[in-house]
Amino acid sequence: MGRPPKELTPEKSVEDLLGAKVRKLRLGKGWQPGELAERVFVSPGRITSIETANDPPGRQLTEKLDQVLDAEDALVELWPLIRSEAFKDYAKLFLKAQSTARTIHEFSLAVPGLLQIEEYARALMGIDYLENSADLEDAVIRRVERQVIFEREDPPWLWVVLSESALDQVQGSHEVMAKQIDHLLAMSERPNINIQVLPLSKPSVPGSISLLTAPDGERSAYAEGFKTGTYYQEPEDVDRFQRIYDQLQAGALDIEASAQVMRDAQRKHRQ
Repeated sequence: MGRPPKELTPEKSVEDLLGAKVRKLRLGKGWQPGELAERVFVSPGRITSIETANDPPGRQLTEKLDQVLDAEDALVELWPLIRSEAFKDYAKLFLKAQSTARTIHEFSLAVPGLLQIEEYARALMGIDYLENSADLEDAVIRRVERQVIFEREDPPWLWVVLSESALDQVQGSHEVMAKQIDHLLAMSERPNINIQVLPLSKPSVPGSISLLTAPDGERSAYAEGFKTGTYYQEPEDVDRFQRIYDQLQAGALDIEASAQVMRDAQRKHRQ
């Protein structure tokens, strides 16, 4: 005799709500988990994980489930909420503020998410998603989708201080790196985007820093390391990170010299 299905609490989370809906719709069609799995091209275990809210589906799988189960967009409408909950709590406020920021200043040891191409993001994040490619693809999609802010009528002013190590460190392959640097050069031609390279010979910090200015002038800061991050809104905290950023920027090459360093690095990757 099989184990009884996990008791879901739809009011607890979006994942529980979606799992409950998928289970109800599946049972309404008289299907076993394996029968639904065959129709959306996943394993029966994946369906069980979705229905028990242990592993919510990505955007594409949500769309397939919605179509196969005749949910009439009831599942698709939950996707934006699922995507929001997928981010770590420490990043949620920062990402929300970043999406509407008027100006963004960043220092990073790797190419910042707002300037990453899919291949680079996939290689960079793949270290953390070795056992679940579906989750990795969802993470890549979420990261690239954030770049839509540059297509709005009033795109933010972005000023990046990028560690030179980000240009030399191979993420994915030399081909991926050459393509990523080409994207950096193309984006830096936009009037609202500036990129300065911090030489390896200059002092640095072991993490990334983001400084945001909201449309109403309110300022915030975000500092991140591997698997850790903190969002700051108190003026004294923001000022502290502003001073750190200013010192890093003071050691960086100017815009033209930085572009040349990027072109030189690109040529090395293409050799």
